[in-house]
Amino acid sequence: MKTYLNLVSFFIVIAGVYQLRPPVKNISPAAQAAETYFQRQLLALDSSLGILQGAIRHRQPVVNIQNAFRRSRLAYKKTEFLLEYYYPHLIRQINGPALPFADGENSREELPPEGFQVIEEQLFPSVRADAYHTVLPMLDRLRQHIFSVAKQQDEYGFQDTYVFDAMRLEIYRVIALGISGYDSPIAQHSLPEAAAALAGVRSVCKLYTTSALPDSSLIACNQAIRYLCQPTSFLTFDRLTFIARYANPLSAALLSLQQRNSLMIAPERRVLRPDAPHLFASAYYDPNVYSPNKAADATPEKIVLGARLFSDVVLSGNGQRSCASCHQPQQAFTDGLPKSLSMETGVTLARNAPTLWNAAFQPKQFYDSRAVFMERQVFDVVHNRNEMNGSLETAARRIQQDSMYVSLFRLAFRDDKDMICADNIANALAAYMRSLVSLYARFDRYMAGVTTAMSAMEKKGFNLFMGKAKCGTCHFVPFFNGVAPPYFSEAESEVLGVPATASKYAPQLDPDPGKYALYQIPIQRFAFKTPTLRNIALTAPYMHNGIYNSLEEVIDFYDNGGGAGLDIAPDNQTLPAEKLHLSDPEKKALVAFMHTLTDTSHTLLLYK
Repeated sequence: MKTYLNLVSFFIVIAGVYQLRPPVKNISPAAQAAETYFQRQLLALDSSLGILQGAIRHRQPVVNIQNAFRRSRLAYKKTEFLLEYYYPHLIRQINGPALPFADGENSREELPPEGFQVIEEQLFPSVRADAYHTVLPMLDRLRQHIFSVAKQQDEYGFQDTYVFDAMRLEIYRVIALGISGYDSPIAQHSLPEAAAALAGVRSVCKLYTTSALPDSSLIACNQAIRYLCQPTSFLTFDRLTFIARYANPLSAALLSLQQRNSLMIAPERRVLRPDAPHLFASAYYDPNVYSPNKAADATPEKIVLGARLFSDVVLSGNGQRSCASCHQPQQAFTDGLPKSLSMETGVTLARNAPTLWNAAFQPKQFYDSRAVFMERQVFDVVHNRNEMNGSLETAARRIQQDSMYVSLFRLAFRDDKDMICADNIANALAAYMRSLVSLYARFDRYMAGVTTAMSAMEKKGFNLFMGKAKCGTCHFVPFFNGVAPPYFSEAESEVLGVPATASKYAPQLDPDPGKYALYQIPIQRFAFKTPTLRNIALTAPYMHNGIYNSLEEVIDFYDNGGGAGLDIAPDNQTLPAEKLHLSDPEKKALVAFMHTLTDTSHTLLLYK
């Protein structure tokens, strides 16, 4: 009874917080109405969570409990675009992955998972025996987070430009995360939830349309919602058609409405520019966004210099190795070896050489994510005794004697008194690598409207990639790496349970500790950064240790649950252990799709 009374009191308090506030003079009526919508939806979300608590407390039938959970998820999704935009620091607690978290850089503390996805694991596919005791405290905490949002809420933040920005970013979120099952991995309630997310966007979008006739943005939103609500299953849903015919046009229509109302957000450094028509608008991505500062951005002059340095053995200690020795342009900037050769004859390095294509679109470098900036990556490689055994300072002194380099450095760093120095060498090399942009493959042409760019099998492969095969829940579109839209802020790592060799006879877990070697955080043992799949057809062999020679072998590994399928999984494997049950035709379709990601023809040379 005491618990019940506490919850009633909590509900009364939160309802009081949600009371509609008086209008504020310095924001528009539409923005004020958007803030009011947010208040009401937060109240609806809290109410739905209270109903779920009641269903669990009174041990109602499983179907009632699961339906109550689904309804609370739909209520959350209608607020998601505003919660994610204004309260990103709370999203991990509200709807983060059901995995413990530790970043290592700021703290080695392991934070336990909480929120919707953890609760989902307790209630699906069936309600666990202990869920009646474990879920109620989880729901209490979840409601407290919602309460904190209501209490902290500042209506001055609801400016028209920000509201539009939040709506457009939600379209990207639905495409990359919502329809893939990323945050509904067990219940597979993703399609209704995506429709609810767009319904939330539609409700606020209506506030900015004054014509008697429906605006094109509302028409596009209605069409996208109808497509999501058609009678189909999670596994058979045509995600490619949804994105190309509905989500991308919706994004463009919202942009048009935003521009017509002169509500564009002020220019700022973003991976994807705010004026991009949709998520797959290749020309709107900025490869400089992860550079240390504006002065470090790539320029045509730096790129020319960096390309020369990239192939020059002057950086190595013995004068026999260059960056291109292990990152060969003709092999998609890899070397085709399981593990690259060490400076020591007959010895290999610990890991496979990753491609440099689109390395600019990763906030962390190396398999263990130990370098934040590409300049640091350059420093580490050049000074590593096994990789190049060189010195940037020594290389600078050598280069100062070369008249050709003196001219190139003068063009690239004309404002620097000390032009030829270690920092500028690293920056020039980083600028060249930032120019290696690969976003113009056949897949990208399809997304640009060239419907003949992909075959029927390749289209099927994409739908499998984003659905049944679950590839898209780790390799996020459009980069197909571990950096998720719409913020592109974090390079995710996974524990896959990769074996030491490809042999299935008495397999052993690869001993490489991965990220664990950096901070000795237990959950990061055997964790490696999720690499890009762009140009994957050209970058064999695969995995951090290069054990698989073909994409077919890689797919088989994932199909069987990674290390779990080989009975070698570490306790902290993050890859789901369940088999995917992919058929041979489905595996062939996946391979066919991945071949549409091949593009080595474009190098970005000019920057605005």
